[in-house]
This record gives sequence, structure tokens and C-alpha cells, in this order.
Amino acid sequence: MQTTSFHRHLEQLLERFKSLDDGAVADYIPELSKADPDWFGIAIVTNDGHVYQVGDTRQSFSIQSISKAFTYGIALEDQGEALVAKKINVEPSGEAFNSISLEPVTGRPLNPMINAGAIVATSLVNGEYGNAKLQRIQEKFAKYAGRELHVDEEIYLSEKTTGHRNRAIAHLLRNYNILSDDPEEPLDAYFRQCSIMVNARDLAVMGATLANDGVNPITGVRALESDKVPSVLSVMATCGMYDYSGNWIYKVGMPAKSGVGGGIVAVLPGQLALAVFSPRLDSKGNSVRGLAVCEALSSEFGLHMLNVTRMTAASVIRASYTGSRVRSNLNRDVESNAYLEKAGDQVQVLELTGDLIFVSAEILAANVIERMEERSYLILDMTRVTSIDVSASTLLAELIETLISTGKEVIITGVDQHYRYLKFLGRFFKPYGKSPVLDYADVDRALEYAEDHMLESRQSDTDNILEVSLKDQLLCKDFDSEELGLLHTLLEEETYNAGETICEEGEPADKVYFLAAGRVSASVKLDHKRRHRLSASVAGWTFGESALFKGHIRNADIVADSPARVYSLHPNKLQESADPVASKIRIKLLSNLSELSLVRLGHVNREIRNLTS
Repeated sequence: MQTTSFHRHLEQLLERFKSLDDGAVADYIPELSKADPDWFGIAIVTNDGHVYQVGDTRQSFSIQSISKAFTYGIALEDQGEALVAKKINVEPSGEAFNSISLEPVTGRPLNPMINAGAIVATSLVNGEYGNAKLQRIQEKFAKYAGRELHVDEEIYLSEKTTGHRNRAIAHLLRNYNILSDDPEEPLDAYFRQCSIMVNARDLAVMGATLANDGVNPITGVRALESDKVPSVLSVMATCGMYDYSGNWIYKVGMPAKSGVGGGIVAVLPGQLALAVFSPRLDSKGNSVRGLAVCEALSSEFGLHMLNVTRMTAASVIRASYTGSRVRSNLNRDVESNAYLEKAGDQVQVLELTGDLIFVSAEILAANVIERMEERSYLILDMTRVTSIDVSASTLLAELIETLISTGKEVIITGVDQHYRYLKFLGRFFKPYGKSPVLDYADVDRALEYAEDHMLESRQSDTDNILEVSLKDQLLCKDFDSEELGLLHTLLEEETYNAGETICEEGEPADKVYFLAAGRVSASVKLDHKRRHRLSASVAGWTFGESALFKGHIRNADIVADSPARVYSLHPNKLQESADPVASKIRIKLLSNLSELSLVRLGHVNREIRNLTS
């Protein structure tokens, strides 16, 4: 139970695409050609700090052009958007990363994601000289990644020695006065910036920081001012993949940035970041395996940013509690109640709400895996779930299958409104010998089911006692033999078949019932199709106690859930009896009723506190 279903998906993607050997390792920078073409790692970090990683996610490589997005954010902070906009435009170039895309008159680079714009962005970072600018960049990158990042000197020297085109671009920028000073200083800082070493996990954390409004989701440290985040994500969305940007946003639908070191980072705002590392590049300078993984994940899990507009994923769990904190509405005998008070922690209830999409299902899966380590029953209530998309359906089904395979029992309630999901579950679990329990409409019935199973597991037949004598009835506590004898003469014995109505809502409350055998439930009608169960009782409990007070009517239907035998009492018989013991019986009945009512009220108050905490 340590591996989530989503982690298994990443492992399957790694296996699926590791044989993809198209493309070649970058060699125009000699040091990059030393990379092993088979390196392959995938990492995902969510906004709540969950990290998923498979493959070579700890293998270091140079950040290269991915640095451009983060440095652009620093420039926006240091100089303000107005000044940066005078120096760098934000229009897609539709050309390669090293193209000389400058406006004809002004010489302004078309965007900060091509080399020309990135060199200008580096020049706008605070710091009088290149070393000072680099120090500022490294300090900011460390906040993004949650650790210090260092420059690889050999890659830097290789970049500097072979960077003639970039040097030409820098001098052309100086010619247009876009760079106002010696171009060698910012150019040198740019070479070093591209030579900073990261790994796939670092990139995923850095991307998740942008997804989390500029705050590192693991360290809690702000790396970028909130109002600058949309600007950075916007240029990543339109320009981050160079002349593949249009296809990328169409197929994958996430702001992203690639680098010739083999890395790609993609950001789903408000939810997660995905990073892939594999050195083989296509003709446009993008990782071949990286593109394949990102396209597959976006398609299979609905990660396109235009699909994800309906909810905050972190709000998926409306309420969480165990069977000890909240019990079913079935009134059981004292011995069973005492056992369930202790054993109830074996039951975990999660009430879900909102739209279940990939990220909310992933958060739910991680939460369930953690909570179910020491528990045996999981109740997932979907009454307040508005929709379940394909990716969430898959993740939840695989989670349930994992739980069942490890001996857990899963009960799903409130799922009747999700017809497609029910069909999906049927298809998914058809090959398996066991599937989740779908027989219960609400949490109350599911809790009763789990409680029954726990009681059965201790080989107790307390709830199936055929007969509870009058003296053992809760409402007859402390009755002496004389009182029991008179009460017995005033009772009428009645029997009911399973499903038969004992009394109906709206009828005069003229009898009190002592349940001698079987099980009954009280419910109210919500509409022409739905009913809500208020409570249930086993032998030994009473119902209809409002008859002890004049002028009341029934406020619920009482139905026999199993063959039942009851003793009914017309309170008028007590009042009409000439026997002086009759008044004692009435007083004790009312006293015991008051005591039971206080116990029930305490139980209800405790549940309300638990459900609203």
C-alpha cells in the first residue's frame, strides 16, 4: 500500500516510452554530447507538496533554456513590467530557439524564450556585473527548487567557447541599444545561467512553485511575486516550446519550457507541475521522450488547462471520520455498543464533494493510502460529487482494487446518480473476484454494514437474539417483579413480516412498542422516490415513545427490516388502571425515557461536533 495507482501509471509510462530512441543528444555544445541517451526520468509535484518520481529523476543535467522562464520572472521583479516590456516583446516567434528574431526598427527581441530575449532578460536582473547577476539568479533558483543549485564549470566553458551565435546576437542587441553596456557581462551570466545543474525532481518543484502562485509547495518559501506569475506562465504557454508551441498548447495544453539538456517542465496552474528528462532531442530541440510523456499524461488524465476550470482540488474531501466517532443510526444492545466504540476505528469514512478530476482523485488516493494502513473498511460517499471524469474514474478504480487486494473492504455510497461511473466500475471489476460494495445509498447504511461485519467477525450473535424479555427492555430498567407483572397484562403482542409497515407518519401516536425480536427502522419520505432513514433498532429497544404524551402524531414510518415481534402498550390503559402500581410504572417509563433521550442527545451532539470539525 506504499505505491499509489498514479505512481504505477508513471512507471508504466516509463516502460512504455523507454524504447523510443528517435532523435539525438545535443552536440553543438560539446559537453552536452557526453549525456547518456538512455537517461529517462519523470517527476510530478502537486500544489499540496506530493512528489511522484520514477526513473532517473536524480540524474543531474544542465538546465539550459528552461532557465529563461525563471530569469524572466526575476527581471519582471527587479525592473517592473513596463521597463521589461520596452526591452522584450511577448509575441511568439514561430522560429527556433537560437533565431535572431528582433523587431526591424527597435531591435527588441520578440519574446524572452528565444536566446535574444533571454540574454536581455539576464541583463535586466539586478547586479552591476555578470557575477552579481548570476548570484541573484542562483539565489532565486534555490527558492524555486528548495535547494542550492550550482554551475557546472565544464559545461559553462563549453558554452562560452562555442557560443558564437549568441555572442553575435548580444552584439546586435548592443547595436540597437537594447543592451546598454558591454554585452559580454550579461552574455557571460547567461552562459553560466544555462549551465546550472538540476534534475527532474528539481524542475518539477520549480514548476510546481509557479503552479502554486509563486510559493514553493514543499518549503513554503515564496520564489516569485504573485502578480508576476501570470506573466511568466503566459510566455511559457505561447513561446516556451519555440516553433512547436502551437502544437504543444493544442495537444498538451500546459505552459511549458524545454531545454537542449533534455529537460521539459510543464505547469498546470493551481494544481501541479510535470518534469521529464531524456537527452534525445528532435529537430526543434525538444526531448523526444519528454514530448511523448507529456502528451500521453495530458490526454489520459485530462490535464489540458482549458479542461480544468471548475474546482479547487484540495476541497475534494468534505468530511473525514472513523466509525468510532460517528456510528450508524442502528440502536444496538449495550454489549455491541461497547465493542463498536473500540472497534469503530477500523472504519474510515470520507465524504467527497465537487468535481472529481485527475488532481482531486490523486489527492484523494494519497489520502486514502495513508489513512487505510491501520483500517479495514473504507466508505467513500459520493452523494455530493457533481461529476467524475475519465481520469478520476481510472485512478479511483485502481485505488479500490489495490485496497481490496490487500484485504480491505470498500463501500461506495451515493453513487446511484453517477450512472456512467457505475458502468465503468462494472467493466473494471468484471475480471476480478471481488468488487466494492455498492448496495447502500447513504453513509448510515454503509456504517451499519461495516458494524455488522465487525460484530460477526468476533463471532457475536448479540444482534440476532431471538427474544428479549420484558425485564431486559431498556425502557423497563429497574422495574420490580410486581411492576413487570402488571405491565405484561397491559401489553398486546404483534408480529410483522420483513418489509411490513408497523406504523405510519402522520398517524396518531397511540401506542408504545417494545421490540422483542427482529430489527425495525424509522424513515421519512423525501420525495416520490427517496426516503431517509432516521434510525434503526434491534431487539431490546422501544419506539413510538411519543405516545406517552397526549396529542402527538407519528413523525416517521416504522417498518420491519426483518421478521419482528413487538409488545405494544396503549398508555391509556395505565391511566385507566385502578391498580396503584400503574402510576409507578408510568413514572418509571418516563424516567427511563428521559435517561435514554439524554444518552441519544449526547450521541447526536458528539456526531455533530465530529462532522463539523
